[in-house]
Amino acid sequence: MTEMSPAVAVERKNADERKQMLARTTANEVRQGWRVESQSDYQVVMVKGSRPNHLLHLFITIFTLGIWGLVWLGIVLAGGEKRQVVEIDEFGNTNIQR
Repeated sequence: MTEMSPAVAVERKNADERKQMLARTTANEVRQGWRVESQSDYQVVMVKGSRPNHLLHLFITIFTLGIWGLVWLGIVLAGGEKRQVVEIDEFGNTNIQR
C-alpha cells in the first residue's frame, strides 16, 4: 500500500491571492483561540495562552510555607504561552510551524 502525499500547488499566486489566503487562515486560527502577535504580508506569528503571574505565585508559596510551590511548578511546566508561525508561500501553500 502506498501513501499519498498532500496536494501541493504548482501555480504561482499573486500578492493579493496570498494575502487573502493568509487572512482566511488567520481567521480560522483566531476562531480556535489564537491571537495575532505580529504580522507581515505573508506571515503571521500567533500566540495562545498567557504567562503565569510569578509574583502572585511567589507570595502564595511564601504564605503556604512552600506547599504552593508544587502547584506553581506544574503551572510553569504545563502552562504558559505557545506560539506558531503561519505563512503562505508563493504557490499558495499554507505552512504552520508550531
